[in-house]
Amino acid sequence: MCIVYKSVIRKYKLSGQSALKEHIKICGGHKPILPEMPKEGECAEFKAWRNTQRHPLVIYADFEAILVKTEEKRDGSTTVIQNHEAMSYGVLVKASEDVPAELLFQHEIPAGPVIYRDSENRKDVAKHFVETIVEVARKIEGLMKTNIPLIMTEGEEKTHQECSLCNLCNCILAGGDKVRDHDHLTGKFRQTLCSRCNFELQQPKFVPVFFHNLSNYDSHFIISELGYDTQAINIIPNSEEKFISFSKYISSTFSVRFIDTFSFMASRLSSLAENLVTPEHENFRETAKHFVAGNVPLVTRKGVYPYEYTDSWGRLEERRIPRKREFYSTLTETGIKESDFEHAKEVWDHFGCRTLGEYSDLYLKIDVLLLADVFENCRDVCMKTYNLDATHYFTAPGLSFDAMLKFTGQKLQLLTDYDMLLMFENGIRGGLVQASMRYAKANNIKTPDYDKTKDKSWLIYQDCNNLYGWAMSEYMPYGDFNWAESNLNGLSEMSPTSDKGRVYEVDVSYPQHLHDHHNDLPFLAQNGIPPGSKVHRVLEFSQSAWLADYINLNTEMRKKFFLFSREDYAIEEEGYEDRVGFM
Repeated sequence: MCIVYKSVIRKYKLSGQSALKEHIKICGGHKPILPEMPKEGECAEFKAWRNTQRHPLVIYADFEAILVKTEEKRDGSTTVIQNHEAMSYGVLVKASEDVPAELLFQHEIPAGPVIYRDSENRKDVAKHFVETIVEVARKIEGLMKTNIPLIMTEGEEKTHQECSLCNLCNCILAGGDKVRDHDHLTGKFRQTLCSRCNFELQQPKFVPVFFHNLSNYDSHFIISELGYDTQAINIIPNSEEKFISFSKYISSTFSVRFIDTFSFMASRLSSLAENLVTPEHENFRETAKHFVAGNVPLVTRKGVYPYEYTDSWGRLEERRIPRKREFYSTLTETGIKESDFEHAKEVWDHFGCRTLGEYSDLYLKIDVLLLADVFENCRDVCMKTYNLDATHYFTAPGLSFDAMLKFTGQKLQLLTDYDMLLMFENGIRGGLVQASMRYAKANNIKTPDYDKTKDKSWLIYQDCNNLYGWAMSEYMPYGDFNWAESNLNGLSEMSPTSDKGRVYEVDVSYPQHLHDHHNDLPFLAQNGIPPGSKVHRVLEFSQSAWLADYINLNTEMRKKFFLFSREDYAIEEEGYEDRVGFM
């Protein structure tokens, strides 16, 4: 007997074939698993107060590769036409504005982009990259151990003494629970906290390394080089070949965490950079540090590069910019625009590139700086809006879910009854949820074959936007989940804005002649049940519009936050059965 539904079998006193039939009906569509449910009374609430502090140091990086032509046959039907061989990498360490410059100098943290390009005789770019990152990470680990004693002004001490609530969790500060929180890298007083929140704000035990499109591309260069010692490697997989993130420990307590910025900003870097362009280019702070003002307009857009033309190390020694047709991509089956080619020639001439290798180095340097500017602007928006630093997260869904919990302050009761979870899951509907016609023809004075003898008709296309946001702005469950009596008592008094909500599992008597027409979208528009129908189970819960303010905020900032509203919905209905793990 399935242990999941033994309570149902016991409740209805089923046995034999009737029990088997009930078991197959309810559990037959699910994978054979043994779920571990939360303990009674557990809630989802915001607790990640350490993520409200901006990470002092982060790293941005990128690889460039030579696309070696080949005609390798694989698996019968697959032909490999290019092998990507790492050619160069770029690394930029970005320190927060409040990290003292003398501290960076003391620990020999690189002050600008580091560009490394290998040669045909060596070809160990990925290995060299890992060695460089580990070396820089060890210096950052040493810097993070800095502990400057607290320095307070009289005004700050007065503010601290008058403070009665924790600046983070808003709990009442009583007795010896009031703590002076300060920046250990500068000694500056930051805020008054409770002891629990102050303990949370320890320096991070990792340094993030950001790539754009890490999961699909750059990770394949790095992974094989991480096993150079016995220190642990942690992986968060998306599949056997793609990883959401992976970390390499460089000591027992400190790691390098590789993260994909594409998981936060699912667009091409060129498009993301274009979104930052203003007449004064003030959003390109990192780029402006490494190029004189007159050159900034040239480098604040994604450049163009002849990827497929660069098919050997010898190409890098060529002393002319490739012709326009040599920028063609067989992957997209497109070339570049004339304006893009003119831009490439202008960059080559303006910066005095002597070889394609030097142009490649410049292209890589610009890419790394643009990635830093794009993601630093993303961090700024998240800090300003939610007081959360994106560098502490792996993906936009994780960041958004924490932002939602923090903004709303809502405690969400976790389901402890697996039967309830299955009932909610069985009610999830997706895919095609529209009533559409394959063909429609208008007949009016604006159509070429207008027939005056027939009634006039017009066609109009209507679409609803922000469907996820609309649904989550309605009353949503948040707690007090319980099994109610299996009847319709009180149903007629309920409305979408009632304090209590219910989910009914029913057999409905529906006219036979309407089955084919209404099978996909049955009409159950009334709070009632037709004669001959049956109520099996009723799941009751408390509900309110607790999520509406958060969704409204995201709607106001739709251009920046559309992904966030979608990802909250995705997390709320995330399937535990779809998760994978690797040993």
